[in-house]
Order: sequence, then C-alpha cells, then structure tokens
Amino acid sequence: MAAEGEKKPVLEMVQADGGDEGCVTFVLHNEDHTLGNSLRYMIMKTVDVDFCGYTITHPSESKINFRIQTRGKRHY
Repeated sequence: MAAEGEKKPVLEMVQADGGDEGCVTFVLHNEDHTLGNSLRYMIMKTVDVDFCGYTITHPSESKINFRIQTRGKRHY
C-alpha cells in the first residue's frame, strides 16, 4: 500500500511463479470498461494474440485485471 503522499502505480504487471511465458496479467488502476473494452478490441487484432480479456474485480473498485496470452514469448 502506498504511504501518504506517495502516488499509487497506474499499471502493475503480475506474473505467476513458473507461469507460462506467453501469458501475463496487468492491473490497471483507476480505469473501467471504457478503456478495458477498447484495449481488448485493439489487442485482439494482433495476429500473435490467442486470448485477451479483462475483469473488473468489484463494482466499487476502479481497477481492471487485464490478461493477454500470446503464441510464444512476450511481445511487450
């Protein structure tokens, strides 16, 4: 948790230990369906992307869990 006066990160990358190298989850803070759906649409246009989706953890939180799965290694 950020201390008082510190800025909270807008974007975090979450990678499970021993997880698939072509799959990663990002956490976007202070965002909602407007960015989530638009970003998902544009990323799915990429040929190497197998899956892209997002969830909003709870309606009272403005945070998105955004998951991308690609064919092969990471492309970011």
